[in-house]
This record gives sequence, structure tokens and C-alpha cells, in this order.
Amino acid sequence: MKVSYNWLKEYVKIDCGIDELAEKMTMAGIEVEAIETAKLIPDGIVVGEILERNQHPNADKLSVCKVFDGKDELQIVCGAPNCDAGKKVPLATIGTVFVDPESGKEFKIKKGKLRGEKSFGMLCSSDELGLDGDHSGLMELDAEHPAGTPLGEIFAGDTVFDVEITPNRPDWLSHWGVARDVSCLFSKAAEMPEFSVSIPASPENNDKLVTVEDRELCPRYTARIIRNVKIDESPEWLKERLLSIGLRPINNIVDITNFVLHELGQPLHAFDLDLLAENRIVVRRAAEKEKITLLDGTELELQNRHLVIADAEKPMCLAGVMGGLDSGVTDSTVNILLESAAFSTANIRATSRELGVSSDSSYRFERGIDWDMVETASDRAVSMILEMAGGKLVTDLADVQGQRPEPAPVSCGFENIRKLIGVEIENAEIVDIFSRLGLTVSEVTPEKCVVVPPQFRLDVQREADLAEEVARIHGLDQVPVLPVVGKNAASIADDSYLDYENLQNDLISLGLYQCLHYSMVNEDSALRDTRFNSDDLIKIDNPLSLDLACMRPSLFGEMLDTVERNVSRKNTTMRLFEMGSVFCGNSKLFPEERVEICMILSGQRRPERFSDELKETFDFYDIKGMVEALLERRDIVNYKFEKAVDGRFAPGQCAALLIDGKVAGHLGMLAPEFTKGLRTEFPIFAAQLEAENLLEGKTGNIYYKPVGQYPSTTRDVAFIADNSLEHQKVIDFIASARVKNLEKVEIFDIFYNKETLGVDKKSMAYTLTFRNPERTLTDKEVNGAFEKLRSRMAAQLDIELR
Repeated sequence: MKVSYNWLKEYVKIDCGIDELAEKMTMAGIEVEAIETAKLIPDGIVVGEILERNQHPNADKLSVCKVFDGKDELQIVCGAPNCDAGKKVPLATIGTVFVDPESGKEFKIKKGKLRGEKSFGMLCSSDELGLDGDHSGLMELDAEHPAGTPLGEIFAGDTVFDVEITPNRPDWLSHWGVARDVSCLFSKAAEMPEFSVSIPASPENNDKLVTVEDRELCPRYTARIIRNVKIDESPEWLKERLLSIGLRPINNIVDITNFVLHELGQPLHAFDLDLLAENRIVVRRAAEKEKITLLDGTELELQNRHLVIADAEKPMCLAGVMGGLDSGVTDSTVNILLESAAFSTANIRATSRELGVSSDSSYRFERGIDWDMVETASDRAVSMILEMAGGKLVTDLADVQGQRPEPAPVSCGFENIRKLIGVEIENAEIVDIFSRLGLTVSEVTPEKCVVVPPQFRLDVQREADLAEEVARIHGLDQVPVLPVVGKNAASIADDSYLDYENLQNDLISLGLYQCLHYSMVNEDSALRDTRFNSDDLIKIDNPLSLDLACMRPSLFGEMLDTVERNVSRKNTTMRLFEMGSVFCGNSKLFPEERVEICMILSGQRRPERFSDELKETFDFYDIKGMVEALLERRDIVNYKFEKAVDGRFAPGQCAALLIDGKVAGHLGMLAPEFTKGLRTEFPIFAAQLEAENLLEGKTGNIYYKPVGQYPSTTRDVAFIADNSLEHQKVIDFIASARVKNLEKVEIFDIFYNKETLGVDKKSMAYTLTFRNPERTLTDKEVNGAFEKLRSRMAAQLDIELR
């Protein structure tokens, strides 16, 4: 952003040098990246009045002009299209020396001939004078300047600061905002120029002037009508202000809206009232594929998520970004409608980036504007329009408002401020700094005070923000440089994150590829996890974009997005995981913040192999085995799996993991509604685990145990059972039976067949391994224990032995 030194001095009396001011601004956070000194007008350039214009006899594109320089009438040959009689323009007289800014070479104006006609000087454009502005023709001056007036008296030199503004300080995106902080740095009062707007004696009815259909995207919209204005050039001082910051003067109305934008930071737009159907404004979402042509000629096709300013028939502006081609003021405009509004920062930012259109207005709306400045800026513009363009204000302020943002009070402990900034500063000075910055201070005690930020400082939300303000104004250079005292006695092994890092390494060692996603997601992605609804989400007050509007409640949605992205790129074999923080706004479901693990398996089990092995694909037992392998690496022993029902997983293909009797996650095959849109032939298996449970799970002691010297013997048991009988129940039952010399139990077959076994029946078969560490078992011992177990299973598990 460009800040004019002369412009700043209109609001605050600055009595220091340019470099000192730049240093103080930078130390206060208003970082000055460059200082540009406007080129002074060379001596010898005066106001020239064109008396006559005649066609050059030997050149179609040249004119022979008679110009009065205040003393003499001079003949000058000119090629500019606007060298009309009656205009006053810059005249470089004989002997004037120009310096090329790039090469440094001097160029002296001399008497000469152009195509046979004598020329005694040169008429100048703004470009030739080193000024910004319209370079297509001569620079036109106000008629009030007498011919012969040195141009240097009209355009005094100025210094312009090129300032980098941080995203949290949109109030600095105006000269008045910068002046407020500069006045605080020098302990001087900042004074706004006086202006006022009188309410019309008999105002026109404005009840139907503005309709706002979406007050979330447009929380405030104001409008006024001014009739019988005269479109003309702006006065010289206004042109100079705009030129100093690189803006091209257009006409008095447009220049006033641009001036107020850079003076107060509030974007404005002046509509030609007579071009608005039914002379009214409708703020609405665009219709799908609705088209608009912007002021710069860009034609856009809009979507329903884009906000437009429309009349009764069609869109006139892309709200907060840029006006439409047919919406602005022209030379034939007589009546205007002046807009001043506030729009959703997230929506403007998303619209600007998506459509690739930005402007000075969108730059400010993206960062947030001062709610109260909406009306103040409108008043300022109206007063200037009535003064410079005439006309009559015929309506009161039409003001449609939604929810006004109310800054929250911030408690400020004086001792905390001193500790944070490392400076011994008196309580009274802290309070004085807050007051000079425009913050309201109340409930002052020897220990603390309460601070209420104004509308233009919604970034002040906590005590640390107040400490930053004190440090900025008191002076960062006043913070003493002290050596660091003390030592770090903690071991890296005491770092609480080390456990999570080890858990992450365990997942990587299983052959899984790690994914990293943003913690901020859009609502659609967040709600792909069916355990949550919109009220459970933690919404971000000022999101960077609509795609980052809330904190993720789980890793599920983003992992599905990654699966979709891989499938769309023909990668259908995936072994993925992510471990990261997730957030929930419903304490009845989960803590506000926790760490979650999400694992994904899909595709070929051994894609690097050949022949029949290529046909093997991941199944439920692979994801279950992956979880068991992780538990084994963590030495967790007190766990089990139970059949579960979860909307994310297919019926009959879902299990819950319990550690120490607590649910630690779910795993299974994704339900069809999550995979039907994917162009993959493979099912997708996922596991969602709570990291805290894995870290807190009871671990078993590891003992050395030699391989048994005596042989083992096995027996198989097969039986028919109801489909509802779970494998875990069989294992738990056998364990509870405490069969002597039973070393291991393994399932080796599950068989379903309605014709052979019956409806809702299945066959299950297990291998039981027996061994005694001190001797060889006899068949009689093994058979006795085995038959006893079979009998108990048949009686208590309600099964049919085979």
C-alpha cells in the first residue's frame, strides 16, 4: 500500500524527518519497504493556455497551436489528441531541462521545426513530467490557474511510503488508519477533516431502495440517492492526492469514491441511478451460470456461491470485488446511487481467488472493514460530491443491517503485560497507550483493567494482543537485551510428543504411507464422518476461505478425499495412514481436541508379484491384522475385537477395538455410499483409532522363554453354530475353561452353505495345540482334556459338534 506523506500531515502534525518517521512506523509494525520521493517539476514548466488549434499543413496527426505562457503567445506543434483551444496544460518553455529517470541523461527544450512548422516549446503529458496518470494525451489543468504560473507551485513534491500491511491490521489500509497510529507514536492528536451531511427536508421514500436477500454474506448495505450532479474533472488537489499514490484521475464522482477508499479504508461504488431497473438495488446470490461483464471488460460466468449487486433484472456488480461494465458513472450521468457496504470476508476472498479478479476494494473486504466506517465514509463522500459535483441529496440513508460484530472485553493484568514484553512500564502508561490507540479502558485497579476494542480493532481478542500494542507504542527498541538465564534440565525423552512420534514410527514400520492434511476443512468434508452433524463442528470466525471454514472433527473426510484423488489418477492400490489432531464442539461425543489415527487399505495385496498372487486383494482380515500388528508393536495385551454397527462401514464388515474394556476405535469395509462414486473395482478398508487409548493401554511384561524341548500335539474341533456366534466369544470361552497343557488356539476354517448347514448357520473349525514344558504328553492326557473341552463347548455355546 502507498501512503502519502503530505496526505498524512493533513490528519496529524508531524515534525520529524522522513527517515525518522519511516523508522518509527516500521518499529510499530507498519513496515515501510521503500520510500519514493515524487519528482519535483523542473524549472521552466508553466501553465500554458491554448488559444488556437489548427491542423498541421504537412502532417495529419499534428496540430499547430497558439499558446499563451503568461507573457507571450507562442507557436507550438503538438501531436496530442486533446490539445483543444481553451484548455490549460503544462508548457515546457525554451531552456527547460528534463532528466531521463533511467539513463540520467539531460534533455533540453530548444526552438525547432516539425515538418516545416516552427515550435517554441513543448506541451506535456503527466508521463513526461514524471507524474502518474493518463499518458494518452496532454495533462489538463484546472482553469483557475493563471497562465504563466510555475507548475512546481501547483504540484509540490511529495514523499510516498510503500508499506507492507499485515493481514490482521486492515485498519492500516487507509491514510486515516495509519495516521491514528502515527499520532499515538508522537503523542499527538489525529484530526479528521470536518464534514457533515444535512438530512433532506422532504426526502424521497427509500423503503424499497435496497433489498438484501442474504445477510450472512452482506451484513450491512447502505445507499443514498443524489440527483442532478455534474460530471466533470476533479479539482487539482484531488488529482494530486490520487496521482501521488499511483491512481489515475477519471472524473469527480469516481475520484471521490477512490479518495475516500484510500482516506478511510471503506470501498464505495457510485451507480448511475437511471441505469438501474426500477431504480433499486437487490443484494443476492448469483443464479447458476449467470453472466456479468466487469469494468475491465472481463466476462465471467457465476455460480450460486457468488454474491452480486443487482437491480430488478440483472447483476450490476460482483459484490465487494468489482463493478459491472454498465454500472458505473459516465459523462452523461445525472443521478447517482452511492453504495457503502460490508460483506463477508470469507466469501469475498473465495470469490476473488476463484474468479481470478482482485481490486483495491476486494483487498480490503477480504481482510475486514470497520462496521461504523460504512456510514462515516458515505457521509464523507456525499459531502464531497455535493461540494464538487453539485446536485441534491434526496434520500435519507437506506441502511439494511444484519448482525453487528460486537468486540468482546479483554481483561488485562498489568504484571502479565510487563512479563510478556520484558519491560518495567508503569500501569498509568499502559492505560494511556490503550486510550491513545482508541481502546476503551474501564475497571482500572492496581492489578488489572478491562479493555474493549473499537470496531476497527477486532483483532484485539486476548491479553497477548494488548501486550503487543504496548510493546509497539512504547517502542520495541526499548526492550532490553538480556542473556538467557537457566538451563534446560528436561530430557527429550520427557517430551510429551515423543510418545506420539514413536506411535507414528510404528505405523510407518508397518509399510503404510503417511498422509498430511490441513486441520481446517470445509463442512462437506467434515460431515463425511457420519458420527457428526453441523452443530458438532468448531466453526472458524474468519476463515481464509470457505474450503477452510471449520476444524476437522476426524481424519475420515480428508482421507476419503485422498483416496478419491488417488483413484482418479489410476492408483487403486493404497496403504495409507494419517495421525493428527481433530476437534469436536460437542463434549458429549469427544473432547474438544484429541489425536486420531486413520488407516486405509485398498487394492492388490501383493502388486509387485505375478500370476495368481496378483489376484489377491485386501480384505477385512488385512485391516484387522494391521491393527493387531500395531498393538503388538505397542506391547498392548489387554485388547479384543467385537462386532459393531457403524454407519461408515458395511453391515457385517465392522468391528470395534476395545483396549482395557474401553472402545479405542472401529475398523471394517467402507459402506457402499462412501465408495459408489469412485471408479475402483476394489473395496476400501479403513480403521479409525484413538491415539490416546493406544498410548495408555496396559502392556504386558516381556519374558525370555526357551523353545519347548518336548513335542506338541494338536487336535481339531469343528462345529456348526448360529451365524451370530463370534470368533472372539469362542476364544474367550476356551481361555476361561483353563484347559490343562493347552498352549495355543487357532481358527483355520469358516464355512457357509444353506443347503448343507441350513439357514443362518455356519461351520467353524479350530486347531488346539497341547504341550507340557517338562515332559511328553500321552494321548490319554490330551484326549481327556480335549473331550472335556468339547463337551463344555457343546453344552454352553449351543453348538453342534461335527
